[in-house]
Amino acid sequence: MGYRGPIPKPSAIARAEGNPGKRRLNDCEPQPRATTPRCPDHLDAEAKKEWKRLVPVLRRMKVLTEADGMTLANLCQAWSTLMKAQRKLTEMGILYKTPNGHIQQSPLFSMVNQCIDTVTKLSREFGLTPAARSRIVAQTETEPEDELWALLHSPVEPLHPSQPGPKPQ
Repeated sequence: MGYRGPIPKPSAIARAEGNPGKRRLNDCEPQPRATTPRCPDHLDAEAKKEWKRLVPVLRRMKVLTEADGMTLANLCQAWSTLMKAQRKLTEMGILYKTPNGHIQQSPLFSMVNQCIDTVTKLSREFGLTPAARSRIVAQTETEPEDELWALLHSPVEPLHPSQPGPKPQ
């Protein structure tokens, strides 16, 4: 059984809006690193093409993190399925005749509608619709990849005050 009630807003969004409900905010909300997830091998060609199109867009929007790979993969695969079903529906038509002679709506029509719903919902998660963009708070700065990255990119001080060395940044 799922959670009850509406999905809570991320704390960063609630803070940016001034916390209008005055509810207690989650100060321990997980903060994944802002890195690009790897494109999964199981995606078909159309889905991989969409992945390659979306990743630069989401990086520019500063909404892509290491935790978003599965959701982005689902969005890309739903897009691919939508495109295939829509092409087939266009080719075959919305209505078809059954063996009994009855005219019915193509099952592809409901598949296309389900894919549209899935793509729309997942697009909102990333702020890819105009209304969703107005609710998204992008990351302001990226954190170092790890401790080694932070150490390698930290300012260097001379070993002894009399020795010349690289100047701190």
